[in-house]
Formats: sequence, C-alpha cells, structure tokens
Amino acid sequence: MLLAENTINILLQANRTLSSTLKTEEVLSKIMEYALKIVPAQAASILLLDEKTNKLIFDVVLGGGKVKQLKQIQMEIGEGIAGWVAKEQKPLIVNNVAQDKRWARQVDQLSEFETKSLIAVPLLFKNKLLGVIELINRNDSSDFTQEDCSILEAFSAQAAISIETARLFAGLNTEKEKFELIFSQMTDAAIFTDPNGNIIFCNQTCSCVLGQPCGDIFSTFSEYISTPPLKEAYTSAENTLKIDFENKNRQLFFSGKLNRIFSNGSAIGYMLIFRDVTDEKKEQLQKRNFLSLISHKLKTPLVPIIGYSEILMQKFENDPQNKHFLEIINTQGQHLDLLVNKLLDFTIIESGQQKLEKAPMRFDSVLKMAIFKLQDYLFNNKTVLVINPGIADSETVLADVSLISVVVKNLIENAVKFNPNTDKNVQVSLYETEGMTGLCIKDNGPGIPQEQQNKLFQGFYQVEESFTGQIKGMGIGLATCKIIIETHKGKIGINKSDKNGSEFYFVLPKQAGDR
Repeated sequence: MLLAENTINILLQANRTLSSTLKTEEVLSKIMEYALKIVPAQAASILLLDEKTNKLIFDVVLGGGKVKQLKQIQMEIGEGIAGWVAKEQKPLIVNNVAQDKRWARQVDQLSEFETKSLIAVPLLFKNKLLGVIELINRNDSSDFTQEDCSILEAFSAQAAISIETARLFAGLNTEKEKFELIFSQMTDAAIFTDPNGNIIFCNQTCSCVLGQPCGDIFSTFSEYISTPPLKEAYTSAENTLKIDFENKNRQLFFSGKLNRIFSNGSAIGYMLIFRDVTDEKKEQLQKRNFLSLISHKLKTPLVPIIGYSEILMQKFENDPQNKHFLEIINTQGQHLDLLVNKLLDFTIIESGQQKLEKAPMRFDSVLKMAIFKLQDYLFNNKTVLVINPGIADSETVLADVSLISVVVKNLIENAVKFNPNTDKNVQVSLYETEGMTGLCIKDNGPGIPQEQQNKLFQGFYQVEESFTGQIKGMGIGLATCKIIIETHKGKIGINKSDKNGSEFYFVLPKQAGDR
C-alpha cells in the first residue's frame, strides 16, 4: 500500500507531537485530532478500558452530538461494535451500522447523533488492550476503505505507545509526590542517590542538618569520618549497612543506615537515612567517664576490705560468730569487686578503647575457657551443662579469644542466674546462619516476656524481678556481649523464648577456606 505524501506527513507530525507529550489528557486529545486528519470523518472517540470494572468508557469524544451523555456510557467487552473489536482485538469496518447486529443503538439515542458508518481499531500495547479508537461517518459521505483501516491501525500502534508512556509518567509523578511528601515529613534526614552516589533528592531535615548538599554524597560528607568508609559502603555486597559519621572539627555525630534500592531485581540507587546523635554521644561520654571514675573510686577501698577480712577470719578461727560476720563481709566484698570489674570492663569495651587482638579461633576452645571460669559457679548453683559434640567440628573464625570468652561466659552465667528453677539445665550447641557460625545457649528457665526482649541488650536493663525472681547484677552483661559481637561484625540475639526456656545465640563471620 502506497501512502499519499500528505498522509505520511501527518503521520510523522503526529509521531513527533505524541512523543513530546507526557500528560495523559493532552495525549488523548491529540490522538483524536490527528485521527480526524488522517481519515477525515464527522466524529471520533476513544473508549478506554477500565481495568477495575473491565468495561469500555468513552474518554475523549470529538463531534458526535452530546458528549456528556456519551461519557456516562459504559460498555461490556463484546457489547456493540467497539466491544466486539476489544474482545477480538481486530479492526472492523462497518459501512451500514443499521444492518449490523452488533451495533449498540442506545449510543445514538443518548448522543442525538446519527451514525451511518464507522471504522474501529483496537489500541494495543504489547498485546495488552488499552481501548478502542472509533471514526464515524466519512466527511465526503463515502464508505470507509481498507486503506483507511490500515492507516488508522498503523496510527493506533503509535497512539497506544503514547498512552502507555503518559500513564507511566503520571504514575511516576504520583509516586514521586508521595515519596517527597513522606520524606519531607520525616524527622530523620534522608538522601536518595543514584548507584554512583550522585544526589537525586534530599529532604528538608537533611538540608537543615548538613546545609545545602553538594552534587554527590561523597563531597557532601567530605569533612566527616564515616564508619565504615562511605565509598566502601557503596561497593559492599550488603544491601543494608549501619553507618556512622563524625565531624571532629564541629563535634558532630550522625548515625544511620545505607539501603540499596532495587527495581525489577536491579539496583537503581541508595537511600541514606540518618539522624543527629551528637547529644546522645555527649551523654554517653559523660556517663562513661562517670562510671569509670566511680568504678576506680570503689576499687580502692575494696582491696583492704577483702584483704583485711581474710586476715581477721584467720584470727577469729575459734570464734564462730565473729568469723561468720567476717565471712559475710568478705563474700559481699568479693561480689562487689566482681561487679566493679564488670563495670570497668563494660566502660572500656563501650568506649572502643580496647584494641581487638584477632586470631584464628575455634568455638570448642573458647567454650573450655569460659567453663573453666564458671565451674564453681555452675557447681554451687546445681546446674547441668550439656555440650553438643558438634562444637568440636566448628569452623575457624577470626576473633579476639579473650573477648569472645567473655560473651560465652556471660550468656551461660545469665542462663543460670535468671533461672529460678531448682533443677537448672543449660545446653550449648553450634549455631550457623548466612555464612556465619557461632553458639546457641539454651536454658530451661521461665522465658522472657515478648515486650521486654528488645530491651535486653540495652545497658543497665534487667527483666522485672517479679518474673525471674532475681535482682543480682547490674544489667550490663548482655550489653557488653552485644558491643563485643558487633565489633567483630557478628550478630547476637534471642532465637526463641517461651515458658520452656530461652535460646540466645551469637554468630561471627566464617574464616573462608578453614575448617
């Protein structure tokens, strides 16, 4: 089929116009205008498919009588000539609608317009039905031809692409508006970047905290020390990373998470959400300095209290009553000394002043170290300790043995201390997950209430006395464990807890290639 030069020019012009238009309403209006230029007719309409109701609705009508009445009509797929075209997804020419059984006469009755002939083509995008284009009554009163149908069908393909593009753009705009609204109301600062770190969007909170951001995230945080380094975080295999920023010159501290954003399985950028934790850091420093000072001040008088009480116990060996009083002083002094030592350890570990001395380590050896320190404690508390033999085959990890032994000791000690049962049972087994390996410590205690589980690893927190019947300790054992394990880039938590007991676990990254 050879097209007239005028028709080709109209098609080219339509293509340029529709390609440069992204508003759905404008696209539909332009489609109607060009359809009437390509095949001159008295009226034209676009019926779009409503995906919710699966019905055809008159969206744009040019000519054709009373437009308002037409827009109230909804047609089933298969109803009328337009419905047939939609169902069969084939074009159709009807030059005498009065003799066609498919003709829906109520359309003319409502619009007060007489339809004599029409041509209808489906709007298809990747075999998906979008709607139907109709042209009614040729201007010269002649019949519609197969050439008219072919030209309109070619035009409808471009029209369908333009409609779908406009809809996608409208959807993106809507999502963008939602996105900006959500992030503008966030109290945390948020920055969205492309995969290379170029900033696409930041919210008002971010501008208030950082000032006007630079073009990319690396320049924006150039005066900050980040942990881990920001460029390493962008190349990390992890999809979510905790990240901290420190500006030593301005004494500012930020903390947040860097999340990789995906679309259809591919990474399209990063979202950094962070908040100003400067006041919290200052409070932590003051608390740490205070605890360290108090610990040292308590340590000094404890040495003579414990030492002289032991000497006096020997002196009053034959005086049972005074010896008993001295034993109480000595026992409580040693208990206080133990608490002070734990407090000192906690302040040192929390401050990050203790340097990690990592070396290849197996869990069977570190478990033996912890049990050796706890053997008297376990015996005095009538505890049965069961070690799973599989621990002997544990994989090698790179860790500070002395610190990991503190973790194991604290977890086993807690399993005993917070168990009010007469017959105490503690089981230790190997625990593995996601390329990490560690230990699981299970007890037969009363379990931990769900609402208190997320607070357990906070410093100076204990489960209510009414639940466990225990008040010993200061609530820093699990907090110390958490700091040690996270310093090793591991994970620690509660696997499960119910009336039959609790299971605590910790895991560390495996050392590749070693067994």
